[in-house]
Amino acid sequence: MSMNDLLNLVEQYKEAQQLIEAAQNEMEALKEQIKAEMAARGETHINVGTHKVSYTTVTSSRLDSRALKAANPELAAQYTKTVTSTRFCVA
Repeated sequence: MSMNDLLNLVEQYKEAQQLIEAAQNEMEALKEQIKAEMAARGETHINVGTHKVSYTTVTSSRLDSRALKAANPELAAQYTKTVTSTRFCVA
């Protein structure tokens, strides 16, 4: 593959990335409009056509690893797992 071919692929990639970002921004704006309408109606669940929409508060519990490391670094080290992955970036 020539450098021109590679440049073309990178430019296509960046263009696709911009399209995705624009679509995500549009989706976020639509989501905010739907949430505002649900709030105005005082609804947390609503059926719209064949779609079921919900906007509820969810509570979850997670381990605060930073606090654990500060309070008991040996215990934190004992249960820390190292994970290796690959990362692709086009700047």
